[in-house]
Amino acid sequence: MALFSQISHRQNTQNIFMGLSIHYSGYIQKRELLNALIEEVQDICETLGWNTHIFDDDEIKGISFAPEGSESVFLTFNHEGRTLSPVNILSKEIYDDIRVPKETIFTTSTKTQYAGEEAHIAIIKLLKHLAKKYLRDFTLNDEGNYWETGDEKILRQQFSRYEAAMDMFCEALKDLPTNPGETPESLVDRLEKLLREKFGGENK
Repeated sequence: MALFSQISHRQNTQNIFMGLSIHYSGYIQKRELLNALIEEVQDICETLGWNTHIFDDDEIKGISFAPEGSESVFLTFNHEGRTLSPVNILSKEIYDDIRVPKETIFTTSTKTQYAGEEAHIAIIKLLKHLAKKYLRDFTLNDEGNYWETGDEKILRQQFSRYEAAMDMFCEALKDLPTNPGETPESLVDRLEKLLREKFGGENK
């Protein structure tokens, strides 16, 4: 786990390790809209056969949903009405402005790589609908570029690129020998060097 924690903070390897994902944050327009949002998401997901879970505790309130193969999409909010996922709450000690900027605790990441292109499209369309109706200051970074473009061809190209990159990443791991007593940092450095050799690029 220490190795992958180190890797996840390296820009050159982060996307390959995670798989194609979306990253989003924002606010509920009004706290009074939360129940309506939860009910609408639950109704839509029941129709689509997607799993849902409702949260209502001291720290967050809202709902999560997930098509088969996808990580959960969290529409959960703190008392100020700001997006905050239970995953980020569980790891909140890392948001210390040293390891990870404090502000990013309010950004949720969801990997859709293994759900496929159609599920990714459906998630994006649902989030666009919900953002217009219930949210404000909502931003979403889509590694598939579908949120920004609405172009299915671009999305499919992105999925293919990530699948190829992940295959190469797995092959690179097979070629990486283990050195007894090696630190996670030096192991990450060796892995990055191997990835540069596999993917191309200059050694630094």
